[in-house]
Amino acid sequence: MATGLPWVRMDTDTHENPKILDFIEEHGQRALAAIAVWKFAIGYAGGHGTDGEITRAALKQVHGTPAHARLLVEAGFFELTEKGWQIAGYETHQPSRAMTDQLREQLSEAGKKGAAARWGKES
Repeated sequence: MATGLPWVRMDTDTHENPKILDFIEEHGQRALAAIAVWKFAIGYAGGHGTDGEITRAALKQVHGTPAHARLLVEAGFFELTEKGWQIAGYETHQPSRAMTDQLREQLSEAGKKGAAARWGKES
């Protein structure tokens, strides 16, 4: 899967994470819906460079409701903030916006150098 960013990968073991299993055992279908919101929130945060912050306005963008958010806070997946929520542990599992911006700049510069070498023009 080509994403343009070398560290982006799909987490393939969420379904067997003990915290997830316990959450589903305790809350059933409500937990499954909340997990989907949590996973969508991680994607949203990465795509929009929010460093894991999900505002109240963005909650709808990740198909969440206040009830989902409350459940995710209760279970430790989200932390309540002044503007909405912070994805718990985001910074330890996902690249920061600064890292992403730096890599994009490096890739852009490399592309310009490659084009200049190919086409004989300076960037």
